[in-house]
Amino acid sequence: MTLLTLGLVLCTALSGCGSDPVDLTPLPADPPAPSPGAYICDREDGGVPARAVELMTGLSTYEMDVHGYFDLGPTPAFLANLCKVRDGRNPAQEDVLEIYVAEVGEGWKDAVMDRRLRTGGTPMPELLPGAIGVYWTGPSPEAGEENPSGEARAYLFKDRFEVAVRLKRGVPGRDSAADVLALMKLIAPTLMPRR
Repeated sequence: MTLLTLGLVLCTALSGCGSDPVDLTPLPADPPAPSPGAYICDREDGGVPARAVELMTGLSTYEMDVHGYFDLGPTPAFLANLCKVRDGRNPAQEDVLEIYVAEVGEGWKDAVMDRRLRTGGTPMPELLPGAIGVYWTGPSPEAGEENPSGEARAYLFKDRFEVAVRLKRGVPGRDSAADVLALMKLIAPTLMPRR
């Protein structure tokens, strides 16, 4: 047996030749205490938990290129309420995660809920009193396409507002739908405007 063959056999036996194992740890059930680095796209009372984003994207906080913030003052502005995460190691790549808060009409909410539920979306459990939501895996349930990127989305509606989580590239081996739902549970209480 040559040295090269022996090396390949050992490398294969020892967990895949340098490939990192997938971290299947569930997203945290509770938001972290406010502290430096605990949140991305911070608000004064929280934001998006960095550890949850690490798990669902496979990126460490050092690898994330994060843009945006949340300002839910008296008149929320769409551009101020958007958080985008990119892989900082590959700046040419599109966003891997988007989270936003927007004011929408009842017609939009009804259309999204109806369309997504008819095409395989799953209704969310009640996360906030009076809120309804839907989540699914894939770019578009009605398209019936393959989902090699592990894309998943979650939309939560209350009154005139929507909180959305769009995971555009999940971690192979993780349940992307469970991840977007778990992240929504963490962020909805802080990000959904109170009116």
